[in-house]
Amino acid sequence: MPYTDFVALSIAEKLANWGILSPRVAREEEAELYLTRARLAAEEERFDDALVFCEKAREVAPESLAALYCVARIHDLGTGDRDRAIALYQKIIARAGYDSGNPYCAAARKALAVFSSGNSQG
Repeated sequence: MPYTDFVALSIAEKLANWGILSPRVAREEEAELYLTRARLAAEEERFDDALVFCEKAREVAPESLAALYCVARIHDLGTGDRDRAIALYQKIIARAGYDSGNPYCAAARKALAVFSSGNSQG
């Protein structure tokens, strides 16, 4: 593989090419690293940065409910974009197959219940 092509690969792809991790495990670990950075940025009230890290996690692992939930919480509690948060919570519930046994589905349902009761989560 030419060096320029190798440089363009994500960390997950490089680890998989080296035989260190399977592509799926590498993607999940890379996504979790981005989510860790997103959570830290959100704690520091750097919500724009947190959203960038969440989007990077979603690029690496588009099926990740953890990344989608992180984005929803940032919009809900950080940026105050409640309409966007509600739409994301609904998306999480649908992607989880409406299974309340799924922790992200349960958390999204709980957040939506707070909205429907008229209470603020902040």
